[in-house]
Amino acid sequence: MDIDERRVQERRQDEQTAAQITEAAALQRAFGSDAAQRFLKLRGIGDQLAQDLLLENYDRRQQARRERLAAAS
Repeated sequence: MDIDERRVQERRQDEQTAAQITEAAALQRAFGSDAAQRFLKLRGIGDQLAQDLLLENYDRRQQARRERLAAAS
């Protein structure tokens, strides 16, 4: 099993968690990673998992941004 398959299997699929991660990403953009990690920790999503989710979310947003810029050029 490669790392991408493992990530897909480990990713939570329920809407409530997805909404919390989306809100944490907004907090991360507005107030920084510490605020986003605290937000997730208070909702029962542990430190390492929170870091991984925020980093993955950030990477995904950056990739989408690069693709939009490349398409516009």
